[in-house]
Amino acid sequence: MYLKSLELQGFKSFPDKIKLDFNKGLTAVVGPNGSGKSNIGDAVRWVLGEQSSKTLRGAKMEDVIFAGTQMRKPVGFAQVTLNIDNSSGLLQIPSDEVSVTRKLYRSGDSEYLINGSQVRLKDIYELFMDTGLGRDGYSIIGQGRVAEIVSAKSNERREIFEEAAGISKLRYKKAEAERRLSAAQDNILRLNDIISELEGRVEPLRIQSEKAAKFLELAEKKKALEISVWISRLDELRDSLKEIDEKILINNTEYENIDNDITALEEEIQKSYNAMQSTRVRVEELQEKIVETERQSGQVNSDIAVYENDIAHSIETINNTISQQQGAAVSSIELRDRIASQNDRIAELEKEERESEELLSKLQSELENLNAEADKFDAEYEESGQSINKLYIRQSECNFTITSSETAETETAEHIKQSEEQLISVEQTVKSLKAEYDETAKGKAKTQELIDELGNKISGYTRLFESKNKKLTESKENLQQLIMKKNEYENKVNILNDLEKNMEGFAYSVKEVVRAGKNSRISGIHGTVAQLIKVDGKYSAAIETALGGALQNVVVENEETAKRCIRMLKEQNAGRATFLPITSVKGNTLRENGLDAQNGYVALASELVQYDEKYAGVVASLLGRIAVAEDIDLATNIAKKYGYKFRIVTLDGQVINAGGSFTGGSLAKSAGVLTRKNEIDGLNAELEKISNTVLALNADTSKLQSEVDKLSFDIEGYRDRLSTIGEDKVRFESEEKRIESLLTQGAEQEKAINAEISASKEKLALIKKQREDAISQLAECEAEIKRQEDMLAGRQGEKDNLHARREELSAKISQQKLKEVELRKDKENTLSGIEHLKESAENLKKSVLDLEEQIALHNDLIEQKKALIEKCRAELDGFVTKIEEYKAQIRAEQTSNLEFEKKSVELRNELKNKNEVKEKFSTEKTRFEARRESVQKDYDGIISGMWEEYELTRSDAEKIAVPVENLMVAQKELNEYKNKIRNLGTVNLSAIEEYAEVSQRYKFLSEQLSDVEMSKKELEKLISELTEDMRRRFSESFEEINSNFKQIFVELFGGGKAELVLTNPDDVLESGIEINVAPPGKVIKNLSLLSGGEQAFVAIAIYFAILRIKPAPFCILDEIEAALDDVNVTKYAQYLRNFTNTTQFILVTHRRGTMEEADMLYGVTMQEKGISKLLKMSHDDVNSMAGDM
Repeated sequence: MYLKSLELQGFKSFPDKIKLDFNKGLTAVVGPNGSGKSNIGDAVRWVLGEQSSKTLRGAKMEDVIFAGTQMRKPVGFAQVTLNIDNSSGLLQIPSDEVSVTRKLYRSGDSEYLINGSQVRLKDIYELFMDTGLGRDGYSIIGQGRVAEIVSAKSNERREIFEEAAGISKLRYKKAEAERRLSAAQDNILRLNDIISELEGRVEPLRIQSEKAAKFLELAEKKKALEISVWISRLDELRDSLKEIDEKILINNTEYENIDNDITALEEEIQKSYNAMQSTRVRVEELQEKIVETERQSGQVNSDIAVYENDIAHSIETINNTISQQQGAAVSSIELRDRIASQNDRIAELEKEERESEELLSKLQSELENLNAEADKFDAEYEESGQSINKLYIRQSECNFTITSSETAETETAEHIKQSEEQLISVEQTVKSLKAEYDETAKGKAKTQELIDELGNKISGYTRLFESKNKKLTESKENLQQLIMKKNEYENKVNILNDLEKNMEGFAYSVKEVVRAGKNSRISGIHGTVAQLIKVDGKYSAAIETALGGALQNVVVENEETAKRCIRMLKEQNAGRATFLPITSVKGNTLRENGLDAQNGYVALASELVQYDEKYAGVVASLLGRIAVAEDIDLATNIAKKYGYKFRIVTLDGQVINAGGSFTGGSLAKSAGVLTRKNEIDGLNAELEKISNTVLALNADTSKLQSEVDKLSFDIEGYRDRLSTIGEDKVRFESEEKRIESLLTQGAEQEKAINAEISASKEKLALIKKQREDAISQLAECEAEIKRQEDMLAGRQGEKDNLHARREELSAKISQQKLKEVELRKDKENTLSGIEHLKESAENLKKSVLDLEEQIALHNDLIEQKKALIEKCRAELDGFVTKIEEYKAQIRAEQTSNLEFEKKSVELRNELKNKNEVKEKFSTEKTRFEARRESVQKDYDGIISGMWEEYELTRSDAEKIAVPVENLMVAQKELNEYKNKIRNLGTVNLSAIEEYAEVSQRYKFLSEQLSDVEMSKKELEKLISELTEDMRRRFSESFEEINSNFKQIFVELFGGGKAELVLTNPDDVLESGIEINVAPPGKVIKNLSLLSGGEQAFVAIAIYFAILRIKPAPFCILDEIEAALDDVNVTKYAQYLRNFTNTTQFILVTHRRGTMEEADMLYGVTMQEKGISKLLKMSHDDVNSMAGDM
């Protein structure tokens, strides 16, 4: 076995399709660094199933596809094919040449093919397992692998040793067996759980099932008896209703008659009542008249009493008035005397008053003259003083005006100067602010543009994110559901495969025979009928039914094989089996005219199965005379037509046997051995579809996840940027408002300052004029003050004398005026007293006249009241007469009313008797109606109960009912049935069917558990055997490799010592491997102390030691000699020759010594950047290339 050729297309730096043909021996691939020569080794590693992109020197698997250059577009896929000569048969494929292909698309989809047929990656691994060519083998060795063997930990060096020992496949088988053992243990746990649960249910369900059966039996008896009792009871109730209706009719007639009599009596009573009421009304009217007359009489008596009281009051008033007249006469005399005395006093006072007035007039005249003189002098003097004061005020005003004008003039000039300076500053600030405002407006506009742009981007990206995220969620959910479904299908397939492999459902004897055939103990065993035929799913039930136990018949080559099998079963006491020798079993096919044309006919059973032609006789003998029909009805028609001459099976498994017997019913829910095969095939097909869908959906999900993550990252970035720019915009807007406010303030300040400067200049001119006017006025004022002060000083003495005379005269006048006031006051008081006395005399005179009038008035009033009293007494006599008349009428009405009451009492007594009779009839009517209602309710209750309990109408129930001789006995028996049913308690009617299902499932699962436990034991045995075989093989191989390593090390290093040591000899399958070496003349405690070349040579020695005991068909060595010097390179290359008889070498190198040893040369160049070119070379070409390198 060797590598014939390698084909690449689109792989790494090889965009175009190329093919490298290889011969046995040494082939070297040379080229400068970076030309892509190592990509050839990567291509072989990749096609053998390498899944690590890092191992292939890439970041992701997509990197193996040619990515394009400036001049070349990228390609859509990478494809590598190994063409291997398999004439030795090392690869377990019946072909002299094997091609292995791997293809990867940019979408992530990949394909694996063996000889053009699509396979799984697992199939690739298994194909090369234990050949040294696997992904963990030692057929492809690069510089990194050389370093790993030396620098790796002791337990990480095992892979190549295990591959060399040939235990990789055994380890894989062991892992597979352990997985199946784990699955079996899981199944045992699951089955034990289910069986344990079923065990807990079977017995309760059996009890419940028996109780349910007893319940159904009692319920059926109860139903028959209860319906019969109900029908008998309905007949009784119907008769009772008829009797009650007759009694109600008679009672109603009597009730109506007495009711008519009562109506007549009530009318008579009403008439009598009406007459009595009329009498009562008239009596009440008369009584009201009496009351009214008596009220009027009482009113008249009250009037008389009032009048008499008025007369007495008037007499008393007259007497009092006469006494008052006598007192007034005495008072009048006393008042006249007092008035005369006061008049004399008035005459005296008037005389004194005249004397005082004359003196006062004289004094006042003198004072007036003196006052006139003084007033004139004072006016002149005051006028002079006021004039001087005004002049002083004016002088002060002028001084103040001059001083304040000078100050104001200085301040105003200074203020104008400051305002002008302030104006210049404000103008500069406004100019600066305007420039700043323009910059801010530009910044704001720019940020708004960015905000709009980012808002649009965020909006668009958000919509896209939501859409993608929704798709991602849906994709994940779909993927999860598919994975769950895939796991479910895989579990089912694994269980079914285990069942199939362990031949679950087959007899032990059959299993033993088939195992004997597989183990080659007995040759000529082909398998069971079930294993040798295939059938479409829709015909499975029919074929399984048709074959029945024959599915377990064993097909053998000939009679001798059958005999050997029987002997084996007999010797092992393994049971019995039926054998079908191909040479002796020759069946006949059913041939009936017109059978194909029969309605419902499907085909002969033998025509519905697929099988190898050599089993035609066996199939014909088993199925050739069995017809298959669509259903039992159509099958019956066919069987009748042909006289039940042959067996017919329906698609759902019902059977009409030859001779006319029928077999049928429900089929077991558990799958048969034939159905199981179909189920496995169907599940595998479905599983493959699901797996492909999962791969595609996984790729879509990953792609969507990447897109969603990128979108989310972009959106967050844009949002952060938008937030930052938004803050900038707010800052610009705030700054813009601030500048606008400052500009407004600046403009107002400019305006205010200009106005203030103008006003200040006007004010300054005015102040100057005021100061000059004030100076002129001050000089005039001071001259006038001096003149007037001189004149006023000479008249002060004259003024003082005049004032003293005037004050003396004023005092005399005041004394005289006071005396005059006192006299006047005394006179006024006296006059006032006289007036009061006169007024009192006049009032007294009036009072006497008023008293006389009152006396006359009261006398007239007394006469009027006496006349009214006489009139009232006459009215009282009339009232007494009326009252007597009214009373006589009342007595007459009362006599008439007594007669009506007597008649009314008689009528009421009669009415009472009639009502008692009516009440009796009414009670009877109520009793009858209640009785009828009760009977009707019982009747309706029975009718309703029959419908609710059994959904029967009376007519339906009468058909079922039987005559009941004694209703009480029947009712007693019915109660006994009810009590028995009640004593049963809660009944689970579904328990009957559930018990049948559970017990059947319990039996099936128990058998399954037994089979799985047996399978577990077999797996444990297999694992033990595999472990022992692996341990043995590894130990033997390791010893050989160690021996070879010691020898080769000495040969390569020219001496020294080397050894491979297991770190844990007691557990060789898990032990690490230590490398102990000592080159000539050196003592090395750690491999890291070796030089790079020495480390490389140690690793090469180990690989050579492995190749010596387990040669790989071909080996790719990628610059593993790079660290060696020229002498050792030559030694290395020459040493390779020792292995060329068993191993084909492809050497990727740039060392001359290796090139010179090669039998065949390929050169790799990169004339166009990024694209590798391949060409065959001679040794001369190599020499020139080596010179260039």
